[in-house]
Order: sequence, then C-alpha cells, then structure tokens
Amino acid sequence: MIDSAYRYAGQPVLLAFLAALLCGCAGTMREDTQAVNYEPDGNYHLLMAEIAAQRGEQQTAAQEYLAAAKDGKDSDIARRATEYAFDFGFDDLALQAARRWLKLAPDSSSAREYLGRLELRRHNVRAALGHFAELLGPADTRSGDDYLALESELSDEANAQGVTRLMVWLGAGQAPSAGYRLAVARAAFRSRDDDLALDWARRVLAENDSLEADLLISRVLFGSGDADAALRHLAQMLQARPLPLLELEFVRLLASSRREEAALQALERMIEAYGRQPELLLLRARVLLSDGDLPAAADDFRELADTGQSVYESIYYLGQIAADDGDPFEAIRQYLRIGSGPYLLPAQFRIAALRAEAGDLDAALAHLDAFAQLHPRSAFDLQVGKAQLLEQYDRDEAALTAFDQALQFKPDSPSLLLARGIVRDRLGETDRAIRDMRAAIKLAPYDPGTLNALGYTLSNHGRSQREAFALIRLALEQDRSNPAILDSMGWALFRRGDLDRARGFLQLAYDEFPDPEVAAHLGEVLWQSGSRDKARLIWQQALINHPDNQPLQEITGRYPL
Repeated sequence: MIDSAYRYAGQPVLLAFLAALLCGCAGTMREDTQAVNYEPDGNYHLLMAEIAAQRGEQQTAAQEYLAAAKDGKDSDIARRATEYAFDFGFDDLALQAARRWLKLAPDSSSAREYLGRLELRRHNVRAALGHFAELLGPADTRSGDDYLALESELSDEANAQGVTRLMVWLGAGQAPSAGYRLAVARAAFRSRDDDLALDWARRVLAENDSLEADLLISRVLFGSGDADAALRHLAQMLQARPLPLLELEFVRLLASSRREEAALQALERMIEAYGRQPELLLLRARVLLSDGDLPAAADDFRELADTGQSVYESIYYLGQIAADDGDPFEAIRQYLRIGSGPYLLPAQFRIAALRAEAGDLDAALAHLDAFAQLHPRSAFDLQVGKAQLLEQYDRDEAALTAFDQALQFKPDSPSLLLARGIVRDRLGETDRAIRDMRAAIKLAPYDPGTLNALGYTLSNHGRSQREAFALIRLALEQDRSNPAILDSMGWALFRRGDLDRARGFLQLAYDEFPDPEVAAHLGEVLWQSGSRDKARLIWQQALINHPDNQPLQEITGRYPL
C-alpha cells in the first residue's frame, strides 16, 4: 500500500540559486553590521533538509524535514518527512512526522498506514489497531479479501506476534468469514503460534474447500516438528487433487526433512513429466546442494543463470558453492555479480563474512561501509550487520558502539536493545545490560527470546532468582522446544539446587543444539550430580571445537579435567 517511490533529489537549481544568494549576502555584509536575531522557520528547515539529502546526510535530512513539518501546516511537507524517514529506516522520526501528517490531514489513509506499521514496530499493537481499523472501515463492510490483503501487506514486518494479535483483535466481536480466518491462520503461522494457525486453518476447511488452508496445515505441522504428519497430510491432498503445485510442495517438504534421495527421485519424475521448468531445476539444485553434491548443484544453477531464469538467486548459490568448496575468492567474485534484488544485501554480508574468516575483519567492515555509501536505504541493515560481525569476533567495545549507532535509526527496537544488553553483559556492565533488557521487555512483553535473555542474565548473576525463574518459565510456555530457553531453564533450576530437573532440561537443549555454553552448563550439572566422566567427555569435546569460548573456559577452569 505504501508508495515509497517519492524522489528526494531536491531542487538542484533552486539550491544553487539560494546558496549563491546566501554567499552573496555574506560577501556584502559590513563587519560592523548589527547582528539580527533570526528564528529558523519551516522554509529554512526545508532548505537544510534538501541540502543534507543532496550531501547524503540522511539522518540530518530526516531531522530537518521533521522540523519543517512541525513548523508549518502543509500536509505535503509532513508526508515528505514521513516518507523520507521511513525510507531510510529512521522509525522514530518517521513516527513523529506521520503523527503530524495525520493531524494536518485527518482523512489521509496513507498517513494511517505508516502510523500503523510504525506502531507495530514499537510493539504498540493497540495503537496500530486503531489505525488499521480506520483503514479497513466499518466492521460490517469489510470482506475476507480485505483482511487477506492487510495480512499480506504486513507479512514483511518483523513483529510477527504483533501482526497476529492485530489480526485477531480486528475481527473481535464479528462473525468471522473464511477469508478472515485464513488471514489469522497465515499470521499465526508466521509468528510460530502453531495451535492458533492449525485451529483457524481447520475452521476454514470446515466451511470451504480451501487449497491454501489445506497447504497451510501441512506447513504448520512441519514447522512444529512433525514432518511425518505433514507429509501424510500432503500425500492425502495429492491423492484428492493431483496438482503440480502440490507435487512441488511435497518435494520441498521431503528435502526440508533431510530426505534428499526421495526428493531427488520425485523431482526427476516431475522433470520427465513437465520438462526442465525453471522452478523444478531451482529446487533440484537446492536439494543437491543440501545433499552435498556441489558439482551437480552448480551445473543446475549455471544453466538457470545462463538461460536468464532466477539469475541472481542462482549466482548467490554459486557463490555459496564456491565458499563451501574452499574457494573464497571465487565466492566473492560471484557475489559481486549480483546487482539488485533480494539477494543483493545477503551477498554483501557473505562477502564481509568471508573476508573476516580470512583474518581481515577491518576489510569486512570497510566493505559494508562502502556498500552503505552506495545504498543508503540499506544503511540500517548494514549497521546491524557490522555490529553482529564485531560481536562474533569478540570486538565487544566496537560492537557496543555499532549497536548504539543502529539504535539511532530505531530507538524503540526491542531486538536492538536486547542485543546491546547482551554485549554490555559480556563487557561486565551488568546493571546497564539489565536496564536494556528490561526496556526491551517493556516494548515486547510477550517475546520469548527477550523474556529468556533477561531471565538468564538475572539468574546467571545471582539476581532476583524468583523473577528470573518466572521469566524463563513464561518464555518456555511460549516456545517449548527452543534450546536456548531449555538451557536457561536448566541453568535456573541448577542454581535453585534442583539437579535432577536441571539435568533433564540441559540434556534436551544439548541434544538439540550442542552449543559450547550449553555443554558448559550440562557438564557442571553432571559433575555436581556425580557423573564426572560424562562431564569431562562433554567438556573436552566442546573445548576441541570451541577452545576460546569464555563461558566454557570459566566453568571448566573450576574443575580438574
């Protein structure tokens, strides 16, 4: 819905004239001229915004556009301020500008959509609800297609849980249509609320023969960890409706459940029946890549690229194949061939990662900075990527600075506040870390990752053990199979002295995700439980694979290996 095609090139002729005028006035001023008090007005701020935009100073431009919008009564300037800030990722500035826009133009549906999205990003779902309810109009005039269109528009928003709550609340008190139920089911699937997604998809099927709802059920079953049930459901669908679309979905599920041989056999049958269709070749190439057959995968990707089908996607995977094959220079060469589209930004992160792995972290960071200069609309994502790269390579002071800079774009981002809190905790700034995590929870009180992080941090530092346990338990109720949360629960139970239950949770976490920190925790619980040989074995294996891991070193340093 949002049209972000507005141009911000400014008015170069006007700017040149005004700049010359200003310079000319300065040149004719007498040194003894009495100073005149001047209060900048909206026109001044607009001029400064255009100059800053021309210079590539996006944050200054966004601030000046906002100042111009607040100073004046022109809704077009407020619209420009909103679009510019939103386009370059300055969510807080965009929110202020959109509020001004709506005040000046109360009937603007575009202003409301911006506000709805921006409130969702702040996890203020109730405020977003008001805007989207106005956009959809009176409840008795809405169709199922209206809800489906809104859910599709919001599918790229990171706050998937918020989108699900929004969709549920929008239909509260109404007789739900099949389209509304399907919209809720789709949103719930994206937010990993499997029970809600299954319930509403099945309600759709109870009323209508909906292929999309039926497909969604198989995807939810698969996402919840029951691949066999998902495949059985899809097989039944295929028996009733032998459609190529369903065949392709069946193959995707086979491949995703690590049944590559069966997936490849099914693909060969489809290629024989339907010919060398690009979608079939692309899927076969991905399955071959997953199965480790790099030469065969590369052949398919090259054929696709050479024939002009899925070109940049194929080049991206050719880069991945080169990297997996131990040729980082060829991998980087392939990534540099990508000129646009959804694989452009991931390619830059892969280039940076390869340079960092080669021992040149500074070159990796410089690459991201240079790309940001050429693609300023990606500056926020690149800044977050820099922060994560610095954190990965234990440059915590620099990572903290990078997260600070990222928060200038989105000061109300729970994920950024949480990430900065984790870095602060590693730097020993425990109080400030906990403040960041509490701020994140205030914004996203239902997010299991945020609840778990604060709970674990409190527990690990011996603070507020009752609160820590309650937070981790709440996180676990929402995400029962997450190994990080299982680890936190085991560690919290260990600190409460419940060794038997702690061991069970930690063993589950370790079986799912043998992370060095999980290994450190499980080893300590095993040692304290008397299983010292098992503890030594787990620690020794973890130290071989992760000799520099700080939590692992701290725990193993207390025991004789």
